[in-house]
Amino acid sequence: MAAAGIIEAIGVISGVLGIIQFGADNFAAPESVGSTIRVTVGLDYSGGLNNAGGDLPDVRLFNEGGEFIGIKVGPGKVKDGGFGDIKIDHNDDTTQQPTYALFSANNDAICIAYTSITWPNDDKYTWVGNWGHQCGGSWYYSNVYISGSNEKPDCLWIDGNNDQPQSGFQVHWPDFVQKEGQEPVTDGDQGAKIDHLCNAGPPFKMYQYADVKDPKSITYYPISNKRDEETAISYAPPTYATSAKFRRGSSHYPRSNGTDASGKNPHFNRLVMSNAAQHTAVGLCESETSLGPDFLNVADGTFCRMSDKTLWPVCDAAAQIVDNCFNKDLQQLIVNGLSTRDTPYENVVDWTSS
Repeated sequence: MAAAGIIEAIGVISGVLGIIQFGADNFAAPESVGSTIRVTVGLDYSGGLNNAGGDLPDVRLFNEGGEFIGIKVGPGKVKDGGFGDIKIDHNDDTTQQPTYALFSANNDAICIAYTSITWPNDDKYTWVGNWGHQCGGSWYYSNVYISGSNEKPDCLWIDGNNDQPQSGFQVHWPDFVQKEGQEPVTDGDQGAKIDHLCNAGPPFKMYQYADVKDPKSITYYPISNKRDEETAISYAPPTYATSAKFRRGSSHYPRSNGTDASGKNPHFNRLVMSNAAQHTAVGLCESETSLGPDFLNVADGTFCRMSDKTLWPVCDAAAQIVDNCFNKDLQQLIVNGLSTRDTPYENVVDWTSS
């Protein structure tokens, strides 16, 4: 049972379910005839942590019966490491519960660490970006704390012009609340719960740009259906027409030697350094869907070159590791005695003091 003022959500780390607690300051104030969604982001896709972030997503709300009840288009910008509140008026001033939310990306990608909603009656729900990682979305370490906790969730990338594979996602908020007395205990039960939340459709579903450029419909449970196996589709109004030119290329970037000025890989001049135990170079390199800057964990002495997902040790003269390793003083990967980059990183993000 959570303490007063604490909201609990189901989280997942390395395939293990757990409960993440959110303090009241992670939620926006209620609106009498609308809802407010708060989106908290980690790394911005197109710049460093010191630059302005990306575009907040368009948000559509649906009630438990799959009926569309409200939309907010073009809610503005959000800076890296910060949050943006999106106020959504309900159609006909209804105070119905918006149990489903659909997030549709705009053209400047963001990486969502967590999002929360406050309903008109002040009920609060939340979802964490670890689910994007667990369910196969492109992700990176957010380095954003959930306020009032020591949790730093992973973040899920979304983008509206195909720089990232996901163009949006939907959430059925109540699915991420753990019912008291129904906690999955065995490994089999935990696996079944994770599989349901990732693959059933209504709880959490990612939309791929290759299939749906601007998501505007959700998969939901028909109220008349007493089982979770059956689903239906509900549609909402489209976003305003735009003149943006969509890129139809691959989401993977070629390896750069530091001189690539083509802009094809927005991460090639960036390095992230961390000493946190949960931020591992191994985790990034071994994940097929991780996407972001090169990464160095100075605590365990490992470096991940993200362009080709190769793992390297940190150079250590005392241990006679001086070649085929990452020199953290020079910030260069040394292979066969030569630096692999012609120019140094332009943007080094240091999380070691966070």
